[in-house]
Amino acid sequence: MYDRILVATDGSAKSKVAVQHGVDLAKAVGAKVLGVYIVNEVVVASAVRQLGADKKEIEAKLQAGGEKAVAEIKKMSEEAGVEVETVVKSGAPANMIVDLARTEGVDLIVMGSHGESGVTKLLIGSVVQKVLYWATCPVLVVR
Repeated sequence: MYDRILVATDGSAKSKVAVQHGVDLAKAVGAKVLGVYIVNEVVVASAVRQLGADKKEIEAKLQAGGEKAVAEIKKMSEEAGVEVETVVKSGAPANMIVDLARTEGVDLIVMGSHGESGVTKLLIGSVVQKVLYWATCPVLVVR
């Protein structure tokens, strides 16, 4: 049914539930996992513009957070005996998730229904809604 499942995370507690679900599904169907974290370029630009933050410093912090988040996907997958590859990229999260799914030959995208919230969500809109609209493969949204 599925050979390759993209599991997207933003590192939040709610996205960890989706990660576990994606890993469990991959194990059940014998699929490989592509764990993905996207450093949100809108958040970086906003921090620089509104807070006067150093762009490289913000990017480095978000990259480190992304590496930690995908390391958790890797650990969960390996513990479940699921083959896993991880990637941290920078860009617009929904666009990058959809593009990666297409270029990496993914059969399913798994992501949490809620991740970032508050002001950040108002700035970038709903990543899940955009992925649901643009994806060319099935999308499983975990609540």
